[in-house]
Amino acid sequence: MKIKQLILASLLTLVSLSSMAKETRYISDDVSIFMHSGPGTQYRIIGTIKAGEAVTYLQTDANANFAQITTSKNKTAWIDGKSLSRQVSLKVRTPKLQAELEKTKDALAKINNKNSAAMAELTNANRDELVSKEADIATQTNNIASLTAENTALTAEAVRLREENEQLSARLDTKEEDAQHRFIILGALILAAGLIAGLIIPSISFRRKKNNGWD
Repeated sequence: MKIKQLILASLLTLVSLSSMAKETRYISDDVSIFMHSGPGTQYRIIGTIKAGEAVTYLQTDANANFAQITTSKNKTAWIDGKSLSRQVSLKVRTPKLQAELEKTKDALAKINNKNSAAMAELTNANRDELVSKEADIATQTNNIASLTAENTALTAEAVRLREENEQLSARLDTKEEDAQHRFIILGALILAAGLIAGLIIPSISFRRKKNNGWD
């Protein structure tokens, strides 16, 4: 009877152990962990397991705080429960983080390249616009200089023409005065000639009459 009860209890224990939900856990970031044949360091070492390796968690011995695991090679052993973690170990996460970091760097590099290209294009456009404006300013400056020179020449020509006009006006006034003087002198001469003629002609007529009386 006792044997049957013992066998039944053993079967129930096996059933309960097999029905437990298996859970994936990870070896912590130590260099390597010793695996024992039982729940404690007093049990024989049956191998080592590397840090970061994923294992299947089976159960924990509460007294020794040792966890029973199954490795990826289907080897069942006990290890210190402190060496187990529900999170992926840093050794495993580091390559992933580095890969993500590289992707982020590549994305940032592409963004920087796009920004640099956009800035270069904008700078070239601004440079071309600035060169165009400078050319327009230079053209306007040349036009202003040309117009200023032309205006100066026209002003000098106007001054010269005004002076020439004043000289011609002065000469014209002088000629008019000369003509008036000539006219006055001519009138005086004519008047004098008339007076002389008026005096001489009667004298000549008187002498002729007197000579005719003598004859």
